[in-house]
Amino acid sequence: MTETSAGISWLPDHFRQGFSVVFVRGVEPRDLLLRLGCEEGTLTELTREEAEEIDVDEDVRVIRAGFFDGWGYAVQSWDAHVLGEEGALMERISMGTEAVILVSTATVPWFAYSAGGRLVCGFDPGTPLGRYGADPDRFVVAMERSGIPAGGAPAEVEPVAAMLRMAEAEFGLNLPVEDVVRGALLAGQVD
Repeated sequence: MTETSAGISWLPDHFRQGFSVVFVRGVEPRDLLLRLGCEEGTLTELTREEAEEIDVDEDVRVIRAGFFDGWGYAVQSWDAHVLGEEGALMERISMGTEAVILVSTATVPWFAYSAGGRLVCGFDPGTPLGRYGADPDRFVVAMERSGIPAGGAPAEVEPVAAMLRMAEAEFGLNLPVEDVVRGALLAGQVD
């Protein structure tokens, strides 16, 4: 893989203060931002730096979106808008498709998989015994393969790194580093 497409395990190195990434199969950036609750009138192209400045100065959440390898993706620095309305959001973003959500903030790491408008499996990779959803054990084998102890034994790996490895291997997730870190992407705002 090149610097422009290097999986997703690089995220913590470039988003040291935290991130959330939503992947939705086959959904274009504009539609993804609207599904995430962004107001149509706020949609504009922004670099990460511009988005973070607005996020801090105007007390709104800014989400940037793109499309790569068959997946629409939405990236948010520091925060995780998706945690505020998990149930309704999962329904909206995965209607007619499937979605993977990966969160690493100062307080919460989180993985969720939703398909056809329902949460299939969600868990904190640091405390994976608390899995929930319609099929909470769906990813037990993938978790174990990536170093997440699904049975409750203490983790011997960093939970966020293991979560990202699992999602990358299980779904073939990939992000274009240059676009996400330095490029301009379509962005929207959520109050």
